[in-house]
Amino acid sequence: MRYDEKESILYIDCAEFVAIARRRVAATQSPDGEEMAKRADRALRSRLLFECKTEKLTLKTNLMGINTELYGEPDAIVGEEIILVRELSRSGAAERSLEKQLRGELFIYGHMLSRMRTLDAVTLTLYLFDSKTGDVRKKSEEATTDSLLRFFKKCIDTVSHFARPEYERVTERHATMRALKFPYGRVRDGQGELVRAVYRNLARGNTLFACAPTGTGKTVSVIYPAIRAMGDGRIEKTFYLTPKTTARESAIECINLLCEGGLKIKAVSLIAKEKICRHGLLCREDPRKCPENSGEALSDAVMALYGMDIPVITDREILATAEKYRVCSYELSLAYSELCDFIICDLNYVFDPAVYLRRFFDEGGKYGLLIDEAHNLESRAREMYSAEVRASELAELSESIHLPSALSDAIGSYTEAIYTLLFPYIKDNTRVEGGREVGMTHLSDIPSDMYTIIYNFEELLNRELLRSYSYKGEDKATRVAIIKKLYYDTVKLSQILERFDEGYKLILSLEGGRISFKLFCIDTGRVLRDRLRKVASAVFFSATLEPMSFYISQLGGDSTSDTISVHSPFDPESLSVTIMDKISTRYSERERTLPHVCRVIAAAMSARRGHYMVFSPSFEYSEMLFREFSTKYPKIKAILQSRDMTSSEKDKYISLFRESTESYLVGFSVMGGIYSEGIDLAGDSLIGAVVVGIGMPSLSYEREAIAEYYEDKLERGKEYAYIYPGMNRVFQAAGRVIRREDDKGVIVLIDDRFDDPIYKKSIPDLWRGMRYCDDPKTLKEILDAFWAK
Repeated sequence: MRYDEKESILYIDCAEFVAIARRRVAATQSPDGEEMAKRADRALRSRLLFECKTEKLTLKTNLMGINTELYGEPDAIVGEEIILVRELSRSGAAERSLEKQLRGELFIYGHMLSRMRTLDAVTLTLYLFDSKTGDVRKKSEEATTDSLLRFFKKCIDTVSHFARPEYERVTERHATMRALKFPYGRVRDGQGELVRAVYRNLARGNTLFACAPTGTGKTVSVIYPAIRAMGDGRIEKTFYLTPKTTARESAIECINLLCEGGLKIKAVSLIAKEKICRHGLLCREDPRKCPENSGEALSDAVMALYGMDIPVITDREILATAEKYRVCSYELSLAYSELCDFIICDLNYVFDPAVYLRRFFDEGGKYGLLIDEAHNLESRAREMYSAEVRASELAELSESIHLPSALSDAIGSYTEAIYTLLFPYIKDNTRVEGGREVGMTHLSDIPSDMYTIIYNFEELLNRELLRSYSYKGEDKATRVAIIKKLYYDTVKLSQILERFDEGYKLILSLEGGRISFKLFCIDTGRVLRDRLRKVASAVFFSATLEPMSFYISQLGGDSTSDTISVHSPFDPESLSVTIMDKISTRYSERERTLPHVCRVIAAAMSARRGHYMVFSPSFEYSEMLFREFSTKYPKIKAILQSRDMTSSEKDKYISLFRESTESYLVGFSVMGGIYSEGIDLAGDSLIGAVVVGIGMPSLSYEREAIAEYYEDKLERGKEYAYIYPGMNRVFQAAGRVIRREDDKGVIVLIDDRFDDPIYKKSIPDLWRGMRYCDDPKTLKEILDAFWAK
């Protein structure tokens, strides 16, 4: 659905028209929340359509006083017969939904053809092709002009309600977007440059990688130009992607601020189904159990949200409206997003192949992506696009009392087939440990029989899942949950299997006579590049995107991608960076150098009373430092980030830093943890950070596979697998210190490897005035002088 302001016409594609009418909601979601199979076998299509002509059908109508043109092009028109050809979906539910959608499209095409040619009746034919079996199913019916007209009017009654939001988007909201002024009187150093770069790349349909330090005002500097780009018609929707709650809140505050300056916008903040569902995810156990499953009033609920005078709809409004109309709160949030200009959500709503928003990204569109904390996407993408089968977990499942014996036997046969197929590849890489045979290896190619084994197991699980819904036993809920999880895990496995290429490795592990395997995504840039093709443009931004070449390659950029590195707006004299490069924190040296590290921490704190954080490479090492430091300096209040903190313990830990006090406080934390990024401790809340180690990820078979791949490809294996991800953790941890223009603080880095050129070249420009130091006494003198300025 698209309103053309110049022509004063609302254009609606036939398939979208039917989808809106069927769901009684808005534009682009595949029916019933399932992905429609949209691919057609080209060979079959050619045979069916050979010498058959098609033509674009159009029909002018009126929706709520808005001139509208319905358009579409069926696969073939033979005389008075309309033909559609589609490939079948794997899922039975999706297949039924697809057939209903296509039958509706045929009726609309039939009505359009009958009007254009003044016909009394039209033949509607659907060919459904099963790509696995090669079977072709034909469904054909004759529809009279009157029946076609009745169906069309029925659809019009529903679709009319959703024409107004699209009309208002273009004629009312876009005008305020074009006239929008920057909300602050003073533009910070580098901020104007960032604003212009974001707009330029969104307008040109390009990809931008922006490194902008804390204090630049990144949130408003990307949201403001994105809204201007929407107003100018360069993009139709903006997706603001962030994994952090604090960043989500900042985006909402920014939009509300812009609205104070005259902006009119419809925006929504999407949250996970687990967090917004009011019925404990009953639909995952059995859709029929949920009292809000029917969704009959979903369109009314959507329009109720639309009518609210609230720029950004959050979970508060969604929950209240869902309760009033007795509809699913999660489906309501997704349905409302289709009427929105701006959508705030997690990274997985766009990039995760299992849960991405199909209503937008199956077909793609003129969308702009704003990816906050973009440095996190590399590791997240590797998880999203990898899949694993653990033999031990399957063995436990096969023995479960909740599963039918036939399924337990099938699981056993599945694991046995996997073992028989894969053991020859690992047998030469095994050893005996503790009386058990263990081993690991990796392959660059998938054994051909593996596809058959996994696809057959997936089909079996699909049948068992359907049977489980009619099961009458008391343990039905548990049985359904187990089979459903196993089924969806196997679906993801088969999807990743289809993606497997030179950017993947098949990692095999043997333990106790059982083989596990992992389809491990190494080159995240390849898979993310596919997703970026579904949008018009994207902006990746973070305070830590150094080295830029690494993140461009890992996040789907290419030689055409634009880059910008914004200088910090803060006075460089407000930050002291000192490197203690004579102390080794390597694993083998940690116990020996522990007392030296504690003396450095004490020296850093002795220069000024206040709040400090110490970031370590692991919980184990952090606990060792905490114990050593607390014993050596008992008068200094020290707190520890433990492995399994509850929510209240996490809040208490951080609240101690926000308390106004003149006493010493030191918090021991881990790099890459919840306190090393995404928290804002401005002013005296945190005046110093001591970073111990280079943040290098632990040695693992997966990391070694990454190193091998990038050594072969770029001769930079160690950098890509270990150094760059590790240094990003260092930068993020150190970045907790200076958060405002009037902040002043110190950063102390401890590790002899910081003097290595390979690490030095990763250090950001902001730290170029850093000093190297040999001992705690000299460090104290440096920091005394710094604080005395």
